[in-house]
Amino acid sequence: MKKSTHYIFGVICGLLVVGFFLLLDIPAFWDARSKFGRANWLYENDFSSLVVPTEYNSGHPPLWIWCIAIFWKIFGKAIWSARLLLLFVNIGVFYQLFQLGKKVLAPYVPFWAILLVCIEPTLIGQTTILNNDMLLLFFTLLGVNCLLKNYWILYAIALTGILFSNLRGMYVVITLVIVHIAYVRYSLIAIKKHMLWSYLISIGLLILFFFYQYRELGWIIITENEAYSGHRKSVGFAHILKNTAAFGKNLLDFGRVFIWVPVVLMLLTLFKRSSEQIDSYSLKSLIPLVVFSIVFFLGTVPFSNPMGPRYFMICFLLAIFLFINLLFNYDLSKKIRNSIFSITALGLLTGHLWVYPATISQGWDSSLAYLRYFDLEEQIIDYIKNEKINSLEIGTHLSFNNRWANYAREQQASDLLFAKADLTSNTFYLFSNIENSTKDEEIKQLKEEWTLLQEYCDMGVFLQLYKKKH
Repeated sequence: MKKSTHYIFGVICGLLVVGFFLLLDIPAFWDARSKFGRANWLYENDFSSLVVPTEYNSGHPPLWIWCIAIFWKIFGKAIWSARLLLLFVNIGVFYQLFQLGKKVLAPYVPFWAILLVCIEPTLIGQTTILNNDMLLLFFTLLGVNCLLKNYWILYAIALTGILFSNLRGMYVVITLVIVHIAYVRYSLIAIKKHMLWSYLISIGLLILFFFYQYRELGWIIITENEAYSGHRKSVGFAHILKNTAAFGKNLLDFGRVFIWVPVVLMLLTLFKRSSEQIDSYSLKSLIPLVVFSIVFFLGTVPFSNPMGPRYFMICFLLAIFLFINLLFNYDLSKKIRNSIFSITALGLLTGHLWVYPATISQGWDSSLAYLRYFDLEEQIIDYIKNEKINSLEIGTHLSFNNRWANYAREQQASDLLFAKADLTSNTFYLFSNIENSTKDEEIKQLKEEWTLLQEYCDMGVFLQLYKKKH
């Protein structure tokens, strides 16, 4: 890492620490809530088992919940201790990003250009989310870096971490195997037979864990918990087309259209010129970008599990590395190049402001837009209490009833209990665009047949309380 790049990395670490203190009390959000619930079981049961019971278990390997529960044991059961864990992981992710930049960015690229990678909106959003995706990203980046250096011991650790962080880690390992072969094929790395031990060790450890889980629960990978098992089913052709559109939207969302469009155009122009070939630095990011995209597409589109932009963070980051290389390698004037770079940076920064109409599902955990929600939640709770509305008559898809899982402590849970969302039986209905569960026809019914009692809104994020007219 160049000395000047060290300064940038230091500034980013400082910003991550500042973010840690600013968000110290922000609770778990979306899928992170279920991770808190599982970590809570491990914590309360003193790790009597390394896997949580089927009633809590989604099938994902438990490395992240192990880490949360361990940090709770050391520092106390609180949001801040889980955020301290996330801070360490975040710093590790950015360190690995800078290490990768040393290998895939060409020498003619200015050191400050890596800042474009650091402002990727889903990456920034995930630095604030208490979920396992940053842990998976850390091990994925470590794996790519170790692969480029043929460090077999660290590579074994990276592969093990990948497999134990998330079921999607299996796709990542498959991708790295293909990338490994491609790197050797294009003479980007030398053949080192001892690298095979990395795969054998990591896969062997996963198999041992699966044996342990099967003995404890009687199943592996596909959970018997009906709340999650439906996410692993194959779908028909119509649903595949819908998922394909969602996959494309995830790639272009939150300002990333400013990356993908110029990358595709520059690659097409480059490949049309038979006299020019893509340089080895760009090839180091292009190969894993293509393979990751294909494997993730084939691994997500044919199945029922809803996909979010956070699933594809490694693709977004590799695409930006490739964009930087191509931009500074392309025959452009300095003024035009800097203008394109600036427009792209502004496009990514605006990603945190992208909010769609309520009828369009949005990856709320993939930008900073969700942070506007929590003050609105407190306001609507105060309104319900002040108006003396019986919360048991309010239907909602929002997670008020298990709010302790957001905060890690029962004392911080809301004392209100809400009804299950059902427009036919609810007298009141609490709706927000961050929940993605109210159907389009139900949203239309609310606006046409119900009375809006109160609304709180902040830059597109809203909470609305409705009352049935009849």
